[in-house]
Amino acid sequence: MLRQLLSLLEEKRNGMSLFEISRVMKAQPSAVLSMLELLVRKGKLLEIGPDGKCCSTCGMESECNLLAVRGRRYVLAALFSP
Repeated sequence: MLRQLLSLLEEKRNGMSLFEISRVMKAQPSAVLSMLELLVRKGKLLEIGPDGKCCSTCGMESECNLLAVRGRRYVLAALFSP
């Protein structure tokens, strides 16, 4: 399933949300979230906000209105260009 997830994100240069990925993969969001968190820790994926900027470099994650309303997106680290 990890390969399937990476392949899916390879096609989506703007990234995808947890729920978009869950729907396409026909998997429970909790299972997909575990895979996403693993791939982020390994440096394969980046979490980006709905504005296209990398969440981990911003410093305002806990107070971000965009994330609260529209959520995070995930993108392949190799494809990300801020």
